[in-house]
Amino acid sequence: MIRKVSNIMVRDFTVVDVLNGVRFIKELALKKDIDNFLVAENNEIVGIITKKQLIAAHPNRIAADVMLNNFVCVSIDTSIWKVKEIFNKNDIDISLVKNGENIEGFITEEILNVELGKHIDLLTGLYKSDYIFYKAIELVENNREMSLIFIDVNKFGYINKEYGHVCGDMILKDIADLLKEFTAPDLHVCRFGGDEFIVLTPYYIDKSEIKAREILKAVNEYEFVNRIPVTISAGIAGKTDFMNKDTDINSVILKLVNTASLASTKAKKDKKGLFVVCDENIDQIA
Repeated sequence: MIRKVSNIMVRDFTVVDVLNGVRFIKELALKKDIDNFLVAENNEIVGIITKKQLIAAHPNRIAADVMLNNFVCVSIDTSIWKVKEIFNKNDIDISLVKNGENIEGFITEEILNVELGKHIDLLTGLYKSDYIFYKAIELVENNREMSLIFIDVNKFGYINKEYGHVCGDMILKDIADLLKEFTAPDLHVCRFGGDEFIVLTPYYIDKSEIKAREILKAVNEYEFVNRIPVTISAGIAGKTDFMNKDTDINSVILKLVNTASLASTKAKKDKKGLFVVCDENIDQIA
């Protein structure tokens, strides 16, 4: 489900020696059309030379003079989202990739951003569901409380037919902007698909319900394009203390998403706007 470094890393890399001259490496770069080199000393990787270092380097220097020696290594199984966090934290644009103790390749910020761009919804600018699954798994692995607010636009099919898809798209974008406005740094929001959105919270249902009611109120009071009346329904599912050695984390997250989705549908049918599912009956509704 979640893309890993192994899916996008560069496996075909060129190694140069620490004593190789910059002039030689530049010629090699032109000949083989290579932007990045790994630098070895006594058969051990000790640095990286990127295109940036190579361009700025004097041709009479050697690899040891221009290489980056404070590089970061990530595991081949690391998720692309985690690598993004590592890049941001360490202010780097390239990392080596290891499989156990062996270096399998490298990943650059450019490659990573191209991949992450596939997970951004072009209409709303929100991440797609893959990001929410990553952040949810992170909470589960840290044994944190968690709730999902599943949001669904009421009668959106009718809105598209009555007012046109352009207006429908504008409404979805406005709702996404409202969600961004109400999303604190510890909350995460995505466009799940169509007219559906998810807000992931790192706390239990009581606080999530307060946030959901704020969002419902904001949408109800917002003046959408052509004064089209727009309302939403929301379902909340939350669970605590669900980690043990046999826990399948992906199954836990999928169950929570499914439960919150069903709760949203129930809220829409009952015309209550909000339906909440807590620990004790999550297995009954999912």
